[in-house]
Amino acid sequence: MTRRKLAALKVADVLARGASLIPRIIWSPRRDEGKGIRKILVIEMWLIGDVVLATPLLQALRARFPSAHIALLAKPHAEELLRHSGLVDEVIAFDFPWTATQRKYRPGRYDRRAVTSLIGRLRNERFDLTMDCRMDVRSNVVAFATGAPHRIGYNFGGGGYLLTHALPASPDSLHKVDDWLALLKPLDNASWARSDGAGGPGGRLTPLLRVTDDERAKARLRLRSLGVLDDDVVVGIHAGASNPRRRWPLEDFAWVADSVLAGRRGKALIFLDPERYGEQMSLGCDARFLSTTLRELMASLTHCDVLICNDSGPMHIADALGVPVVGVFTTGNPVWHRPYGENQKTVGRGTGHDFVLYPTRDEVLTAAEEQLSRSLSSFARKRESTSP
Repeated sequence: MTRRKLAALKVADVLARGASLIPRIIWSPRRDEGKGIRKILVIEMWLIGDVVLATPLLQALRARFPSAHIALLAKPHAEELLRHSGLVDEVIAFDFPWTATQRKYRPGRYDRRAVTSLIGRLRNERFDLTMDCRMDVRSNVVAFATGAPHRIGYNFGGGGYLLTHALPASPDSLHKVDDWLALLKPLDNASWARSDGAGGPGGRLTPLLRVTDDERAKARLRLRSLGVLDDDVVVGIHAGASNPRRRWPLEDFAWVADSVLAGRRGKALIFLDPERYGEQMSLGCDARFLSTTLRELMASLTHCDVLICNDSGPMHIADALGVPVVGVFTTGNPVWHRPYGENQKTVGRGTGHDFVLYPTRDEVLTAAEEQLSRSLSSFARKRESTSP
């Protein structure tokens, strides 16, 4: 976010505030009926990793309002990600055109009828509370359009006047998970937000996803069919990313995989994205290439001793499943978007989005060795504790 963009947003926000009478007439919010929080809408309309980073808030809401209906407005992939998690009762799937990775501002992408239908559905749902962490005026407009009497979000980028509780932008030193959890603060002393639960789970909340035993077993059978033995060291590699600027070179991933597995009996498991990126990787070690659905990817990751990947959705998925991760940042901000779990590793300082800065092979290798040692040590302790 440059100074020029911020200045433009401030001007646009002042003009929009003056014109806000029209949406206030069309989408006038409901009044609080005084019956507490019965229906909650969390808005996270962006990418896979963004949905994963919202799961700590969903955990907190589920603990605080166990009898409330919790819905998530997100892209269709959210239903697959959160399946079996118990964190939401409903995923309202919608692909907002401005969240596309390419050609997001083409007029043909904007289906007015579909957007109108969505807004009608959201208003009919009669949500009591919306929560959004995007810091984007468009998200604030969507929250306002729901008609919910209580709307919590951030007053950054415009549209703060469309919220009932507009938080200031958080410090740059905070992770995105912390931004989500900060949305709980307005609930602490609000009479309308009385809780029917214990108030929240204890301890530090981290991203959480769940894979069933059946899914894990099917993934294990598939890996065996590919020659991956149960006692092999398995080094996962995911070289893709939604933004090509976030992709560390394939030859560097291959070098690290070869180096980590040198002298060890094991396999490199190369996960291909839907465009099969990574298929061209040339490795000297014993490697298997795997194309999966999203749920199959999740289950397969649980059989990896370490995942080495770019700043991407699979990085956050692995973190949420408790898999040791090495996240490679060539651009972006690792302070905001690093894997949030304890003992996870990031390599690369990150940059603004106008250029990239590759970490060295040795830096990634050092982190991978540390994570693999931790993983194998943990496995050995677990095996000793369960042995007769």
